[in-house]
Amino acid sequence: MLDIRIKEYLTRIGIRKIFEMDTALLEAFGQAEGEKHIERLTELYDRSEERLVYGSKATPYLHRQEELVDYLNQSLQMSLLAASFYDRVFLRRVTEYLLRYEPFWEGDIIDIGCGNGILSCFLAQSHPDSYVTGLDLSSNAVAVAEELAKSLQIENICFECSDKPRQRECGTLFSCRTVHENVAWRPLREEAVGAALSAKEQAKRHEGYARELSAFVRPQGYLISVERYEDDSAYAGLTDALKRQGFCQVKGTHVQFSCKNGDETAVFQASIFQKE
Repeated sequence: MLDIRIKEYLTRIGIRKIFEMDTALLEAFGQAEGEKHIERLTELYDRSEERLVYGSKATPYLHRQEELVDYLNQSLQMSLLAASFYDRVFLRRVTEYLLRYEPFWEGDIIDIGCGNGILSCFLAQSHPDSYVTGLDLSSNAVAVAEELAKSLQIENICFECSDKPRQRECGTLFSCRTVHENVAWRPLREEAVGAALSAKEQAKRHEGYARELSAFVRPQGYLISVERYEDDSAYAGLTDALKRQGFCQVKGTHVQFSCKNGDETAVFQASIFQKE
């Protein structure tokens, strides 16, 4: 059964079941403006898909979807519509996990790759004695997150926009769907080769980002990780890379869940690591 705190929070911010994004855009913005949004989003989705599948010359994987991200976060209304359509079930699953393991949230919290701040604000609301800092590359997403926090009257939170965030240590680092954007992935048409890499080779691939994550966490602090992975060598590579940075996976905290992501079902691995 869905925790009442989760249900009340998602309802309060406006997350709802949306069957068709096009219909929702027309209802929210009217016929003329809605059609413009539909046309532009179709263009951006197609461009984003092409860049992910075929690559984009020297553009890093991290930046291949930034036009789409910025457009979806041009306003809080648009951002919440997109979150309702694409992430409603995902948000439920993640918040359930966050509440299930509340004892592991210690001290100040950093949400790296916070996006529109929905999960950051949930953490700040759930842990009023902690201070939450959300970090994201998109200035539009940060602006939306700030507006959301203001509308919820949450004061123990702030957001920063930077591609090189100021390093600081925290008690708990929350990393949700960030690894795929920061690890040196090849275009998807070439990734079939990557799938054959051993866990040792995958660990090497993840080494740089694991080091970046480690720099944020104080000794004895925690990393709460939720990433889109099958339970395969790639995920084993991530966990091994984290171990090499001094993280120990907390026994009994690994949970695998799946939910719709666009037209596909995506599999996610959630786990908690403590730094030595």
